[in-house]
Amino acid sequence: MKIQPISFGLVAMLMLSPLAAYAAPPAPAGAISDLCALLTADDLTMLLGGTPIARPGEDSCSWTASGSSKKLSAVKSPKTGIAADMAFSSAKKNAVKSGVVITKEDGIGDDAFAHLAPLGLMLLMIKQGHLIQMQYRTEAPGTPKDLDMIRPVAKKLIAAF
Repeated sequence: MKIQPISFGLVAMLMLSPLAAYAAPPAPAGAISDLCALLTADDLTMLLGGTPIARPGEDSCSWTASGSSKKLSAVKSPKTGIAADMAFSSAKKNAVKSGVVITKEDGIGDDAFAHLAPLGLMLLMIKQGHLIQMQYRTEAPGTPKDLDMIRPVAKKLIAAF
């Protein structure tokens, strides 16, 4: 599986940034820990082209569907508060500097941006100090239609924070 350089770079930058020193303490009781539980099969079937199969990870979830090459991944940054805000701003600046065309995504969290990529799209969103990255892998260049399809899913996911 070939990973998109820009998307991988954004994930690596977010997760390995020196801001990790400012990461918040462990989440309080009742905090959202299972991203897979935030979306239903109805939310994902059309997007994935079949019945979704969830694969939970630590602060992440990926969904696939049998017989489809499409995949959706969501990763919650361990950074919160000001560290998450700074990581979001830095990721946005780096995306612009790298020449990636980004779109501001109004109505998704407190702030969000997306970019179409060679194998799908990436969406980075922040709400109340929580940073979430979604990648929608279609195995084809991302299109505005793909972005239209992922927006309601992203809105539902970020609404939980």
